[in-house]
Amino acid sequence: MKKIILVVATALLSMTGFAQEKAIKQYGFWDNWFLQGQVGVSHTFSENFKRTDLTNLLSPHVAVSAGKYFSPEMGARLQVGGWDAKSFNPAINGTYKINYIQASVDGLLNLTNLFTTYTEDRFFNLTGIVGVGVLHGFKNEDHDVRVTNSVVPRVGLQADFRLNQDISLNIEGIGNLMNDDFNGVVGGTKYDATLNVLAGITYRFNKQGFERVDIIDPAQIQSLNDQINAQRSQLRDKDRDIQKYQSEISRLAAQPVVVEEVRGETEVLMNAVVVFRLGSAKLEQNQDINIYNAAKYLRENPKVNITVTGYADKATGTPAINQRLSEQRAQAVADILINKYGIASGRINVQASGDREQPFEINEWNRVVVFTANN
Repeated sequence: MKKIILVVATALLSMTGFAQEKAIKQYGFWDNWFLQGQVGVSHTFSENFKRTDLTNLLSPHVAVSAGKYFSPEMGARLQVGGWDAKSFNPAINGTYKINYIQASVDGLLNLTNLFTTYTEDRFFNLTGIVGVGVLHGFKNEDHDVRVTNSVVPRVGLQADFRLNQDISLNIEGIGNLMNDDFNGVVGGTKYDATLNVLAGITYRFNKQGFERVDIIDPAQIQSLNDQINAQRSQLRDKDRDIQKYQSEISRLAAQPVVVEEVRGETEVLMNAVVVFRLGSAKLEQNQDINIYNAAKYLRENPKVNITVTGYADKATGTPAINQRLSEQRAQAVADILINKYGIASGRINVQASGDREQPFEINEWNRVVVFTANN
């Protein structure tokens, strides 16, 4: 029973002592990766872009990305994208194309998780993008555009709409700043730039999402371990005491029956007792000899009747539980005398004292049934 109480107490201490602030569980390198595929349009801002309609400078753009989130707020991706860009040439009063390819490394900041409590299955997330890329522009001899290479800073926003655990849709707007010679014309503006508006699909794989766990103070763990170790030490001491008491009871129980004269009548106090385990009314096999001695005495003294009295120790249980337990113990002993040894039920008086009386000074010894015989 005390061991069960120890386990329950440990669980309660764990729940109450560590009901603290939440933290995000640590994940491995291969967790929380994703793939993205996007397609959309790009608008080029360069010399003379205001001299034509906006739609004349729209061109297709595609991008493929692979990335990872290190926490609910922070992530990164590697993106490869491109197609062509359009610039306006007043000399021909029309547009021309510059084909290009761009590789970028972007930092991702989930603004929704940054400013609100993280929820793994949230439908909408808004993410800020800051990155840098390398752009390679291809030659266009028809419009005197030479090969160009640019280091491209970029910034943008992405709206993500979760469909299920693995897949979501995204809409992204991102601006890119290139060298002034990107479109083959130098002058008029200090830089050329593109604005990409893309839509795509994100696929998350390999343990996506983050689990919130309790923050546990190592000092509290040590304190709890110290308490558990102290309780275990006390239990070991109790177990040794119980074994010692049981051995002493068994030794006393094996002694011959003592007969005393009381008020002119013969009252036989039988120091053979039946010992029970804590909280149990089940007869242990090593107690058979004590019941046998009582039965033997009754056969040899047919004019003697016997009172079988059950007890329970006062230190455990409640009075109601101990009363019922003492009744069960006394009845169990009476049943063996009647059914196994053939003692007439009329010669056996069954009584139970619960924990109201404690025949022994040592608490553990009171988990017994005591025989008292009278003429």
